[in-house]
Amino acid sequence: MSDEDDLSEIVVNLNRRDPVVRGRLANHPLTRSYLEAGTRLVDREFFAVPTEGFTRPLATLTRETVIAEVADEPSELAKRASVGSFRDRWAYFPDYLSDLARYTLRIRRWSLHNELARQAVPALSGGDFVAALEEIAYRDMVSVSGVASTAMRFRFLLTAWAEQDEQLRGAMTSVYRDITAHWSDMCEAVFAARGLRLRPGVTFEQLSVLLTALAEGLALRAAGDPGAPVLDHEGRRSILGVGAMALFAGLVDVGDGRGLSEVVADLTAEPPGDAAGPGAEIAAPGAGAPGPGVEASRPRAGEPSAGQG
Repeated sequence: MSDEDDLSEIVVNLNRRDPVVRGRLANHPLTRSYLEAGTRLVDREFFAVPTEGFTRPLATLTRETVIAEVADEPSELAKRASVGSFRDRWAYFPDYLSDLARYTLRIRRWSLHNELARQAVPALSGGDFVAALEEIAYRDMVSVSGVASTAMRFRFLLTAWAEQDEQLRGAMTSVYRDITAHWSDMCEAVFAARGLRLRPGVTFEQLSVLLTALAEGLALRAAGDPGAPVLDHEGRRSILGVGAMALFAGLVDVGDGRGLSEVVADLTAEPPGDAAGPGAEIAAPGAGAPGPGVEASRPRAGEPSAGQG
């Protein structure tokens, strides 16, 4: 069993005290079926045709609907779906929801995300870098805007919940650290293969966090505004690709050894002889202005101004 198939560290709320026994139950086929049933129910709710009025989030996700979902499966496990087998695993339904959240976050979304990171290394290490980056960014955005985006939408919904659930909060922290490690390793391997280096003061971990935040932000935009121009299916391009290229263009050391702040300072420096150019009127508070209670000195009518005879 691979590490990604092992559920013993993900399904942790099972009704067993012994960690070994709990781990075996976590990896039991019926346990996984109950979790998969929950993800299918969430899929349907997130992608259902909108109806009038407000519907409580996850209203269709109950113990009874999960059991019924497994019972409808065309497998031998369907015969074992019951209130008894469910409660034998999760005595309380919130325990199941917490495990489902971890399962959805790690298995249904981020395992795909990390697999894409592994595939990206050979694709980006040689050949047409831009074409490979566009393709990888496109595939990532397709995954978060399709059915696989259930985990992403679920995470948005669970953000507030995690504040009240220490185990869930720990799971989300673990997922993010796992993502950061995978994408940091990917970026470092690609840079090494192409003989590139980051600008001083920038780390691969920071680059990974920026890429992840960019992808999540665009996913949130796509979820809230399905018509947003996030994807170009005909050209297999995405805004994520544009953002990723902008990050690489800005963070790669082109041989000058300058830090990012130096580069930005040079780009925004005033041209020689244009010290009073655009933006010069924005000064520090109080600079060039009379102090409190002091009127600006102006010539009275009939009096010569400064510099006049």
